[in-house]
Amino acid sequence: MPQNSSENKNRMGGRPLQKLKNNLIFFSARVLIFILCLLPLILVSALGRLFGALVFALAGGERRKTLNSIRTAFPKNFDEKQADKLARSVWVRLGQNLFETVQWLDWPQEKIASRVVRARGKEYAEKALGKGKGVFIVTAHLGNWELLAGYLASSFPVSAVAQNLYDKRFDRIVTRFRENNLKVTMIKRGMALRGILNALKQNRLVLALCDQDSGSEGVFVPFFGKPAWTQSGVARIALKTGAALVPAFMVRGTDGNFEMQMDREIEVSRTGDLEKDVLETVRRYTEVIESHVKAYPDQWVWFHERWRTRPENKKTTP
Repeated sequence: MPQNSSENKNRMGGRPLQKLKNNLIFFSARVLIFILCLLPLILVSALGRLFGALVFALAGGERRKTLNSIRTAFPKNFDEKQADKLARSVWVRLGQNLFETVQWLDWPQEKIASRVVRARGKEYAEKALGKGKGVFIVTAHLGNWELLAGYLASSFPVSAVAQNLYDKRFDRIVTRFRENNLKVTMIKRGMALRGILNALKQNRLVLALCDQDSGSEGVFVPFFGKPAWTQSGVARIALKTGAALVPAFMVRGTDGNFEMQMDREIEVSRTGDLEKDVLETVRRYTEVIESHVKAYPDQWVWFHERWRTRPENKKTTP
């Protein structure tokens, strides 16, 4: 009984502290947003790169996760110095993308979309939409996925699934930006399946981030030669509805400018064995994602623990 009472006090005592912490983070972020929106983009980009470098230097836990993932993916390709250089560049790129995106909070869709100087493969989306069953844009946390959504929404009707952020105030800011500035219709978790099915029925593009270890429904497929737990919902819905799978990514080219890369439609496996078809379809789009991560390794979120779930600890669908 005393132990439970102590636990309750800790919980009650923790709430005001957590609320104070959240308020400090939120109001600091609002000040930063205000300042960044006043500065020229070239300075915002430079400050973002500096911010990313500072996070890499100071956030030991995130730095270790980034380095561990790079070593897992490239066990023979990089020595310690090369791995550290790549890990640092990941955070520098992320900081740059973050600060630039914050400045876009005041920009109209046309101005945001104009940040893309090259685009390849838009005809694949047009062709897929011609089938009338909707299209999953299979993508990853590579480059600037927010810009990908906004750029596509300047030409096509686009929906995207998003989780609610831990702070409702941040959630309102981000949702307003996506819907009002990027012109992307958001589908919130909890109503995701219904929202996705409705969007596909309306023959829309549905942005699907398919590169993380999350969710209870998934399969193990190779990613950099190692089994990675991968959500299978996109494959299952595509098999059920006939929706097309078209991969697309928004990356920075060697000149520092954004370019949209869209590939031809990924064929959905249809052998009649549902589970085998799901596994093969997930394997196919994961292979495409891997090829783009290999091409732009400094632009992917290596700090996400992609191989966290192990086959020996997870019972998969047969």
